[in-house]
Amino acid sequence: MIFLDTNVVSESLRKQPEEAVIAWLVRHDAELALSSVVIAEIAFGIEKIRPDQRATRLQQGLQEWCRRFRNRIFDLTEEAALAYGEIMAEAARSGQGMSVPDGMIAAIARVNNGQLATRNLKDFRTTRLTLISPWDVQEDA
Repeated sequence: MIFLDTNVVSESLRKQPEEAVIAWLVRHDAELALSSVVIAEIAFGIEKIRPDQRATRLQQGLQEWCRRFRNRIFDLTEEAALAYGEIMAEAARSGQGMSVPDGMIAAIARVNNGQLATRNLKDFRTTRLTLISPWDVQEDA
């Protein structure tokens, strides 16, 4: 299972998303999962820009993601909350801070034996997750 970071979902919602990212999402669709934290981050971003016209389009895009991934959305469980504590402590000990949402996304992926697709590889380097950048992946067709 490959969990998507907020920046991957956000890329898909752009008016002109990078073709490589969209192709990667299509190719791996059956393996993909979302955390409720990603949904929360995008919902917050949408609300921040209201009443901007973009908000309606982005809201529709987020609703489509939620509909399509209805059975592949994972929440912060007690197990993930404990993993979050470990992940945040590891990041702090390494001298690399981590945002609360990133820590939660990583924890949800870790307890579900997932990989993480993100553009910000360096932000997650202390998580011990297998990281993938859909912007950089070179795959055979």
